[in-house]
Amino acid sequence: MSKKRINDRYEIDRPIGGGGMADVYLAKDLILDRSVAVKMLKSQFSKDDEFIRRFRREAQSATSLSHPNVVNIYDVGEEEDLYYIVMEYVEGQTLKDYIQEQGKLTVHETVRILKQMTAAVEHAHDNHIVHRDLKPHNILLSVDGTAKVTDFGIARAISEATITHTNSVLGSVHYLSPEQARGGQVTYKSDLYSLGVVTYEMLTGEVPFSGDTAVSVAIKHLQEPLPALREQLPDIPQSVENLVMKATAKDPSLRYESAEDMINDLQTILDPSRANEKPFMNQFPDEEMTKAVPIVGADSTTDHDQTMMHPNSKMRETATFENKNENPPKKRGTKFWVKISLLALVFFVGLIFVVFFLIPSWLHVDDVEIPEGLVGMHYDEAFETLTELNLEVEQDVRFDDEIEEDHVISHRPSAGQFVKEGTVVTLVVSEGIEPVEMADFIGETKDFAEQNLADYQDIEIEYEETLDYTDDTVLEQSPEAGEMVQPQETVVRLTVSERPTFIMSNLSNMTRDEVLETISSQPLLDLETEEEYHPSIEEGRVISQSPSRGDEIRERTTVNVVFSRGPEPVEEPPEEEEEEPISTEVAFTVEVPESDNGDNENENEDASYRIRISVTDMENRTPNQVIDEEISEDTTFNVPMTVAPGDSGFLILFVGEDEFEESPYEYTYEQLKEQ
Repeated sequence: MSKKRINDRYEIDRPIGGGGMADVYLAKDLILDRSVAVKMLKSQFSKDDEFIRRFRREAQSATSLSHPNVVNIYDVGEEEDLYYIVMEYVEGQTLKDYIQEQGKLTVHETVRILKQMTAAVEHAHDNHIVHRDLKPHNILLSVDGTAKVTDFGIARAISEATITHTNSVLGSVHYLSPEQARGGQVTYKSDLYSLGVVTYEMLTGEVPFSGDTAVSVAIKHLQEPLPALREQLPDIPQSVENLVMKATAKDPSLRYESAEDMINDLQTILDPSRANEKPFMNQFPDEEMTKAVPIVGADSTTDHDQTMMHPNSKMRETATFENKNENPPKKRGTKFWVKISLLALVFFVGLIFVVFFLIPSWLHVDDVEIPEGLVGMHYDEAFETLTELNLEVEQDVRFDDEIEEDHVISHRPSAGQFVKEGTVVTLVVSEGIEPVEMADFIGETKDFAEQNLADYQDIEIEYEETLDYTDDTVLEQSPEAGEMVQPQETVVRLTVSERPTFIMSNLSNMTRDEVLETISSQPLLDLETEEEYHPSIEEGRVISQSPSRGDEIRERTTVNVVFSRGPEPVEEPPEEEEEEPISTEVAFTVEVPESDNGDNENENEDASYRIRISVTDMENRTPNQVIDEEISEDTTFNVPMTVAPGDSGFLILFVGEDEFEESPYEYTYEQLKEQ
């Protein structure tokens, strides 16, 4: 039925539970976009018009309930002879499963859950709805610990249908009140009795009464007192035991007056002052009282509480005035007592016949053996096999890595055991491999993703070129992160980044436009240009490039291209101006030597020297004397000299008749030009 749509609104996902009357599926409300639970009646009940009428009436009445501890009913409908109820989906587990996991609950946790259950029952009673089938299987615990009661009102319709179809009592008899067990009238206090039994099971981890058959358990609810809690759990407060004993009193009049009364008691039940309060005295019915045993199918409205009479009970006396004129009663004779004795004998013989022959035949239930081979069988086939043996079937779904979906993992009772007809057999059915939440690999490396996806069926990888990420970075994934998937059946598709790769082209001898077209087509390349003269390459074409042709480019790279400016032009040397000879005067100083004898300072005051200066230059190819003078002190002479470009002029100094030892003095054209 997976992915089937109901009323074009509810898309069935997978089964999450069920029993003999209905199957429960997880579905999605396509209009409100939320998960819901759809309880769908089995086909054999869809043919019973009277049952369908009652079922719809009770289910619709339950839609009036709105309470945080009640599983809300959203919709009731029918499609193709399939009758369904759409309810709030509670993610979690049943209280029954939780008790089986924990063994027993603490007193504080028990009181916390009981407060929520009782609040739900009070809300239903305020709306004139009796549950009739309160048990841990109908209590759901959400992941945050909130208790929610389900199937309000529906139990009444199902109970009548169960008797009609199977001639047996509804559901688990372990939580049935005494008045329900004997077919009496069901009241609000019947739900309180069931709450007391559920509380007992939460505290001890087991039901108070058990037996081979449902009838034997029902008789214990009628006749046996509830086992004392403090004998098993000496540490629990007396107030908690009192609550359980009061809620499960055989006589409804001794129970709490209402669910509200029970809630008020729960508010202070754990106060230290109540830990050792006086035990509750449960007035158990006198064992000598005659009890009426109902016949299956009898009028369920008969008040069997009124069919008990103690043989030693005294008739209430009525005061009367004796009439002295009245005749005294006649004394009864022997015949009277003989008749009475015969009637009594017949009565006791009949009573013995009823007790030892009729009642056992009424209560007799055949034994059947749980068949082999249920494990691994498809649920529908196993259900049919067990119902043919007149056994009730309850479905418990769970994930399993080995057993195929919708096939039986295990069952309780186990194969080969003998049980009574009507016994509930729990089939643990596989939902397949438990789905896991898909991890988020966006931004991770391909290697990391592959390592963490080793358990998946397959991994498909697609590459996408991008400059925004390094190589092998996961860009996209399917299924998306957060989706619930079954790894062994899931193919994961990853889109992984790949840096673009470019093999450098040969740009040699290309024109500028051709280079621009080549570079711009590659996102990794940037262009930088230079120009140089080249003797043989035409102007505007490439002389050289870097990177070279054939190089692999994987990162953003700047390509340096040198374009030719053509041959370098030859520049003619500038014409040199013809230089003119320089005619100038050379300042030439003649220094007079100092006297060697410092004692006679005036001895050489009148000493003089004859100075003659001759010049050899452009105009005087031979020495030409230009100065002839007597000097007695340092004297500077301006000697005329003319020198042609590239030549030198010479000055010759004579002191007296002798040429001065440092003479001649040379003056080049450049030196004279700089003067």
